[in-house]
Amino acid sequence: MPSRRDFIQASAIGILASLTGCSAIRLPRPKMDFSVENFRNETIRLGVRFFRPNVTERSEALVYRNQFEIPPRENADGPWTVEDVAPDRPYRIEIEVGDTWNSHHYHYQPDCSDNEPYEIGVLVTLYAGGGVRFTQTTCSSDSLFL
Repeated sequence: MPSRRDFIQASAIGILASLTGCSAIRLPRPKMDFSVENFRNETIRLGVRFFRPNVTERSEALVYRNQFEIPPRENADGPWTVEDVAPDRPYRIEIEVGDTWNSHHYHYQPDCSDNEPYEIGVLVTLYAGGGVRFTQTTCSSDSLFL
């Protein structure tokens, strides 16, 4: 029969093991913005989807989905923006541009630490010739800033 001391020791080990698992809980991350600069001559329909990587079921991976009408950029007030789209985590961002639904994607990886003040976001540039470019906020000294 186990002694009282054995029971207390086993309980303490179990409690420590359960508390160790608590450190794996994800901390809340700031939310990121999604911006578009449309240098084309017409309003463009844009479908946007954010997927979590490494999730086998596409429906479970989907974090954000929406469609927008993006007007041409006629002034220098800044890009068209949706704020606080999703928490700042790695994503595969897919966009579908226009009525022909030309699709493009980008693998977003957060570049800034939680304790640095920064504006988080992804910028999609739609060029007049039909090209598309993705850029993101970066904090690394060797990267471009958004």
